[in-house]
Amino acid sequence: MYRAHRVVTAALATGVAAAITLTGCSSDSDGGSGGNNTATSQSNSDPAALVDAAADKTAALTGAHLNLTVDGKVPNVTAKKVDADLVAKPATAAKGTATVLLGTTEATAPFVYVDKHLYADIGNKGYVDYGDGRSIYDVSAVLNPEKGLANLLRNIQNPKSSGLADVDGTKATRITGTVAAKVLAPLTGTNITSNQDAQVPVNVWITSDNQLARVVLIPATDAKMTINLSNWNNTVEVAKPSDIATPTPSSPPNPADASRVPA
Repeated sequence: MYRAHRVVTAALATGVAAAITLTGCSSDSDGGSGGNNTATSQSNSDPAALVDAAADKTAALTGAHLNLTVDGKVPNVTAKKVDADLVAKPATAAKGTATVLLGTTEATAPFVYVDKHLYADIGNKGYVDYGDGRSIYDVSAVLNPEKGLANLLRNIQNPKSSGLADVDGTKATRITGTVAAKVLAPLTGTNITSNQDAQVPVNVWITSDNQLARVVLIPATDAKMTINLSNWNNTVEVAKPSDIATPTPSSPPNPADASRVPA
């Protein structure tokens, strides 16, 4: 039922286990099957098989639209919102806006990721080269088959179907489970816990044609990260900004300044 490389890791801490119940239908209102035979059939299918099929579909994406939001305090995560068009093939690229924490202040800025560099215009001071962009958010990881959403799906432990829900007008099967913290690190942009084998509650929503529509990660009882994917296989043109300001190195990287170019 499960892929061979899935490993059973540490049990959930009581507080974290309770958090999975908080997601419920708070993010989505349940939709009735209403004669949608395909969706009804999917909700009754083997959840592990659905997750595996969605992993393959996600790994093959050429592009998609990403909407990411962070509610509450996710440890070590500075990104609060990301809204962007992603391109996975033939080369990784993205453009959109990101909201990040600068100390206790939130700043929203347009960004472009191209040729393995992220350029952002924070404070309307012109685009600055932030190197690999991890000091803001590593958008290159989202559709990466080896470390992004496809990898998350492949590593879900004990998946269980939890009925149908409506995700932005599309019926999808909600599946609950857990994922090791180390699997989430590329998507959160940082280690969210010192125990990398700790299991984090995760909810995923998969459409009737096996597309991943939504992921909700619950690293703490009062915090969650929601990732919505849409416009599957849609690609956009992404070009390097023409008005790049002189970089200002900082140590450690700070979203308010340009990070060092990665080795």
